[in-house]
Amino acid sequence: MSEELKDTIVISGPLIGDHHSQCFDSYRLVYSEKNVMSQDEFNQVAREATAAIVMTSIRVTKELIDSAPKLKVISNFGVGYDNIDVAYARKKGVIATNTPDVLTTSCAELGVALVMATSRRLVEGYRLMERNEFKGWKVDLLLGSELRNKTLGILGCGRIGQSMAGIMSGFGLNLLYHNRSKLNKDIEKELGIRYVDFISLTAQSDILVVAAPLNDDNRHMFTLDTVREMKKRSILINIGRGGIVNEKDLLVALKEGFIGGAGLDVFEDPNDIPSELRYHPKVTLTPHIGSGTEEARDSMSELAVQAVVDVLNGKRPQYEIR
Repeated sequence: MSEELKDTIVISGPLIGDHHSQCFDSYRLVYSEKNVMSQDEFNQVAREATAAIVMTSIRVTKELIDSAPKLKVISNFGVGYDNIDVAYARKKGVIATNTPDVLTTSCAELGVALVMATSRRLVEGYRLMERNEFKGWKVDLLLGSELRNKTLGILGCGRIGQSMAGIMSGFGLNLLYHNRSKLNKDIEKELGIRYVDFISLTAQSDILVVAAPLNDDNRHMFTLDTVREMKKRSILINIGRGGIVNEKDLLVALKEGFIGGAGLDVFEDPNDIPSELRYHPKVTLTPHIGSGTEEARDSMSELAVQAVVDVLNGKRPQYEIR
């Protein structure tokens, strides 16, 4: 088969390990091994693609799908898939997949780290040390808050939310959650967690963790009006998707003292994070590293590649998005 006639597989950013090298010898591979492709670059190469592994920063729109008539599978490198028009892909006979399960522990542990860092004001302490302004112990220096006997609320208690609840239960917290549908009673009992409506979740939580994927129902679910209903010393943690929290309203809430702090791993626009948010003393920020462990990213790479292999071999992939 000549090079020109080979089907094209596009990998839009670097993977961990060498999973791709074992599977695609008979295909023309376009692999951005050093950096994630820009949207324009991906749009161009996707036109000839039979399969594509896409990073979550790449948007797969109706127009892109229409421009790629050979496309059979979109393998999303991540669990969230709001970057893909899944409904239109399905309509066009294109299978979309994601990589759940393998990043659950990593994301949950990052959520715990954000809770700890924000409740104990670690960013403020680090900046104090960085400026060489620490002059010795004081009785009231950067007083934080213990977790014991506090209430932790989780919005979106799926795999990651449940894993985080399991870890946080060891701190002696009261656990609440809100989902579109209730968990199985056995799971609730095992985790020691109780279902409440959204209004009760915001009103009762000392720590409120967003671990939900983004959808039309929860976009900008946290506005100024929502945050006003939270406890004044509460903290808001977002490890779900940035679009769930209105960042401008969050800044107003912090400025007015409606809540005590925030910890964010995801943002409305990662390329345009407000400077007031980046430098706010009561905000802990991490650069979308929820799944950023060697174990998780290696497993995600393997799953993303395997989904493409399965579809090209006429098999149903394990994690098809339905």
